[in-house]
Amino acid sequence: MANIFKSKYPNGHKVELKDKAGLNKVKNGLGALLGKSTTGLTPGKTQLELVKPKKGKPKHTIYMSESGLSMCMKKLPNGPLYEFIGPKSVIQNSFSHAGDGKGASDKSSTNEKTELKELISMCILREKLENGRDVDYDYVEECMPKRLKKYFHNDYFTSAQKQVKVWLSKETGRFKGKGYVYERQLDDVTKKIYKNALALSRLSKDNWNPGDIWIVKKNMNFDNYTEASNIQQINKQLIKDYKDENVVGISLKQILKTQKGRIDYVNLSANKVKEAKFDFTFTQCDFTGDTFKNAIIYTKSGFGVRMGFKASTDNYGVYLEGRFKGAGSQVGGMDAKQIPVEVKKRYDYDIRKGGTPNLAVEEKLALKEMKEIFKRHGAKQISNTLTSYENFLEIYKKAPLFQKQRLCRIVSFMYPFLELSYNKDGEKEFKDLMNWSYTLAKKETSVGGFYVFLGP
Repeated sequence: MANIFKSKYPNGHKVELKDKAGLNKVKNGLGALLGKSTTGLTPGKTQLELVKPKKGKPKHTIYMSESGLSMCMKKLPNGPLYEFIGPKSVIQNSFSHAGDGKGASDKSSTNEKTELKELISMCILREKLENGRDVDYDYVEECMPKRLKKYFHNDYFTSAQKQVKVWLSKETGRFKGKGYVYERQLDDVTKKIYKNALALSRLSKDNWNPGDIWIVKKNMNFDNYTEASNIQQINKQLIKDYKDENVVGISLKQILKTQKGRIDYVNLSANKVKEAKFDFTFTQCDFTGDTFKNAIIYTKSGFGVRMGFKASTDNYGVYLEGRFKGAGSQVGGMDAKQIPVEVKKRYDYDIRKGGTPNLAVEEKLALKEMKEIFKRHGAKQISNTLTSYENFLEIYKKAPLFQKQRLCRIVSFMYPFLELSYNKDGEKEFKDLMNWSYTLAKKETSVGGFYVFLGP
C-alpha cells in the first residue's frame, strides 16, 4: 500500500475501506470501531475520495486514538464528509487505493480494464525477476498509462501479487535478470511468433495461444518460427524455448481476494491432450427461460459451458465459453469453428448457425429438440424459472420474433450436450464431451501452442 498522504494524491483520489480481515490487522484500526458505530461505513465496500485540505464540517468524526493526524474523506457517491483522527500509519493502512473514481465501475470499458490488469501483472513480475524486488502501489502507478489510471481498482493489484507469488512457487530461479523483453500479446516482438503460427494453425490468436503477457530473451533468433512449414514445428519450438528460458507466454485470470492462485502448464506434452482431473457429471443447466439468451451447463466440478448471445438483439451467432462457477473469470472462449466439426464427428448432427434463422425451416425442429431435453432431464435441471415444457412453450408463443429466432439457434448447441451425448453412451459420453470442451476452452488442443496459466 502506498502512502495516501503523499502530495501526488490530490483532492478526489479514490480509496476503498479494507475488508474486516484487513482492518482487524491494523492496530487501533477501524475493525472494532465500525462494529460499535452507525457511521455508514462498510468494510470492503465503502469507497471514499480524499479531501485536502478539509472542506466543510464533517458529519462523522472517527477517533482511532484520542489524538493524532486529521484526515478528511468524502463518501462516494455524493455522500457525507468523514474525519479520521489517529496515527498516520493506522489511517494509511485502513484503506486501499481504488483508482480516481471516474471509470472503475464502467462496465463498457472491459478492454481498458483488461489491458490495465495485464500491465500491472507484467510490471510486478518484471521487477521481481529483474531486480528481486517487491513493489508497492507507487511503483505500479508509474507503469500505468495516464489514460488507464481511472480504471484502477486495488483488487487488480492484489490479484497481480498473487499471480507472481504462484509463478515463483514453480519457476524460482528461471527467467531472471535484465536480459528479457516484457510485452503484451502481439505488441512487438511476439508478432514474429504469432504471424506464421496463425497462418499455419488457421486459428485466431487466442485460440492458438492465449498468452496475455510474454517474456522474450533479447536478441532471440526467430527463424524456427518464421520459416516453419507446419504448426507442430512451431509448437515444439515454443516448448523447447520455454525449457531453455528463451520465451514464455503467460495467460492471466484475475484471482479474487477469497481465492487461492494456481499455475498450469498447457500444451507442454508435445500437444498430446490429457484428460482433465475434474468430475464432469452433469448437475444443472441454467437456461434463461424468459429471454432464451443464455444456457450454462454445469458439472459437479463447477466447470460449465456457457452458450449464449452478446448484447446486440440482431445477432444470432451463439458464443461459447468455459467457466467455473464462482471463479470470477472464465476459463476461456471456445473456438466456434471447432465445435460444429466435433459435434458432426461424434453425433452426425449439423449445428444450426449462420445468418438470420428462418422459423419456417427451423422452428418445428427446435421445439422438438427442446421437448426431448425437458423429457430427459426434467424442468428443475434445465431452468431455475421454468416449471415444465408446457410452461416454456407458453412463454415461447408470446415471445417477440428475435427471441424465437434465438431459441432456434441456442437449442441447436444445447441439444448435442444434453440429449445426443446421452443417446450415444449415456453419462460417460456427456463427461467426455465436457472434458473435450474444457480442453478447448483452455486451448489445450492438438494444434494449440504452449503457455503458462496463472489464475484462481
